[in-house]
Amino acid sequence: MTGIIITGTVSTPLWISVPVVCCVACIVFRRAYIAVMLLGIATGGAVAEMHRPHMPAVAVDGREVTCAGVVKELRENDRGRLMVVEVDSVAGAPCRPFMAKCMVPSLMPYVDETFRMRFSATLRPLTSRMDLPDEIDYNSRLRDAGVTTEAFIVPDSIEYAVAEPGLFNGIRRLRGDVQAHIAVMPVSDGTRRFLTATLTGDRTWLDQSTREMFAATGIAHILALSGLHVGILTGLLTIMLMPLTMNRGRSLRMLLTVVALWAFAVMTGLSPSVVRAVIMATLFMVTTLMQRVWSPLNALGASALIILLFDPLAIYSLGFQLTFLAVLSIIVFADKLNPVNRRRRVMRACVGYVSVTVAAMLGTGMVSAWHFHIFPVGFLLVNMVVAVLLPPLLGGGVVLLLLNMAGIEARWLGGGVDMLYHMVETVARWVIEIPGAVVRDICVSGWMLVAYFIVLGLLAMWLHRRRMVWGLAMAMTVLCAVGVTLVVEESWPECEVYIPRSSTETTVVVKSGDRLLLATSARQPMEGDVLDRCAGRYGVYMMRRGIDGVEMMPEGVSGGRIARKGNVVFAGGKSFVLISANAHVVDYNFRPDYAVVCRGFMGDICEMAGVVGADSVLLSSDLNKVRHDRYAGELAGASVPYRSLRDGPWVMR
Repeated sequence: MTGIIITGTVSTPLWISVPVVCCVACIVFRRAYIAVMLLGIATGGAVAEMHRPHMPAVAVDGREVTCAGVVKELRENDRGRLMVVEVDSVAGAPCRPFMAKCMVPSLMPYVDETFRMRFSATLRPLTSRMDLPDEIDYNSRLRDAGVTTEAFIVPDSIEYAVAEPGLFNGIRRLRGDVQAHIAVMPVSDGTRRFLTATLTGDRTWLDQSTREMFAATGIAHILALSGLHVGILTGLLTIMLMPLTMNRGRSLRMLLTVVALWAFAVMTGLSPSVVRAVIMATLFMVTTLMQRVWSPLNALGASALIILLFDPLAIYSLGFQLTFLAVLSIIVFADKLNPVNRRRRVMRACVGYVSVTVAAMLGTGMVSAWHFHIFPVGFLLVNMVVAVLLPPLLGGGVVLLLLNMAGIEARWLGGGVDMLYHMVETVARWVIEIPGAVVRDICVSGWMLVAYFIVLGLLAMWLHRRRMVWGLAMAMTVLCAVGVTLVVEESWPECEVYIPRSSTETTVVVKSGDRLLLATSARQPMEGDVLDRCAGRYGVYMMRRGIDGVEMMPEGVSGGRIARKGNVVFAGGKSFVLISANAHVVDYNFRPDYAVVCRGFMGDICEMAGVVGADSVLLSSDLNKVRHDRYAGELAGASVPYRSLRDGPWVMR
């Protein structure tokens, strides 16, 4: 892991020689443990270098090319499709494979995951476009997964899309068949969407309210395929294959179970959490057959090693981090947190549900709060109910699916599955309504996360060693962290002004005290879309600064350091004129600081600059590129001060 992380921050592979040389020196001086650690770092660096994401030259040239590749990920909505394509051919010639994010504004022609498609498009480097501090970067997940380019594909430019042959792709396409059978099962729509997510790994069918409810109550993990689902599937397979065990076919039963689990992992997309669980289950069955001692910690380490050897970038995915932290925390803490004596096996097993849940939350709670800014205080109660209801719910769903595939419509079983799901949903809704059951708007900094895991490590040492020094060190670390948090307060300017980059409109974003105001060139029917987009992208920005929401700057407002009159905006001691039509070119009775030229203006740029009389001209990023470049050339020729917002946002703090 250390080698992979270093490779992600260092551009040259020459650094790998340093741990190799140090490893050789440690071998000479008989420092075996240090030598193994250094060799692991060098191996991680080499593996990460072999899998380093590739940026093709055509993404820099900016010309349209014909590409061919296999669709690895696909998401659909009302406006079109987002696909991640592994491109292996450019301009008809094979190339080093690279990952591309492709936007298609249509649902036709039909394309699915594992399809090979040929298309024409202009490839560009995948950018961040972080124009405001703490702005949400929707491309960060793709970039961490190795996606280096993006393209907009016109539907007519897709020449063909056919299913890619191969056993792996065939198993992967079974997910669509399973979803089709789930769609006609005799259950309610909510249960159908839940089973689609938990049995196939496709959460796009879930509505946003359900996701938020499950996340707020601490049971979002049941929507993401993980070891819990693999364990339930393993138990179901064990019951179904029980006749083999009764007829001395134990080895065959384990072999069939392993094959079924790996087929399930492939069908659901080989997510790190599922692969981790399947590897650990496979190792458990192998050690059982070989009559070896089972070590959960060694199995967890072997799972991480195998995953990272084939996909080193998985270390940056949230799924990888959460699944390994949860299992590691359960291994370290669950047994020590169980107060019941081992001799009372039944009671200890019952209390074990609580200790396992608490242990998992110890490892993942702070990481989840860092990513999602929420902590479910009532997680224990909901998880206790879910731990009892989920096995029969998913088990019944699988049996109902198998019966449906066989042409048997078991409505009685569908009613039972419906009842179980509605019980889970009812408990979640009840808990979320309890005052204080959910803590929202949590801002966890990087140093707080580091301090938390230091405390967690000291707690583990104290529980296992039972020495006073570890308890004192933990208490001192907690006091220091709390003291620094109370003493150090973040301060923000009273007024901030931004003009972010956008291809659809130009918007002036103004922070004034505890308000976030927008003045946009978009027409009134589109203002709602602008508000929704800004509320989503700037959510963390507003949360950290104590801003409740975003609103349009009212016409005629005047007070403090902001004012607006028509297309003229005053903020932070500066004045902006948004020119999105020729009619906006008038001689103002004052000298504006900036004339912001937006989409819709089609007049003479130099004449406009002279009439408006602004100190400087800002060319918005929503202008047509040809028109933008022509305006830039004319302004430069006339020695008019200007700046292009295509190069970056306008910022004043």
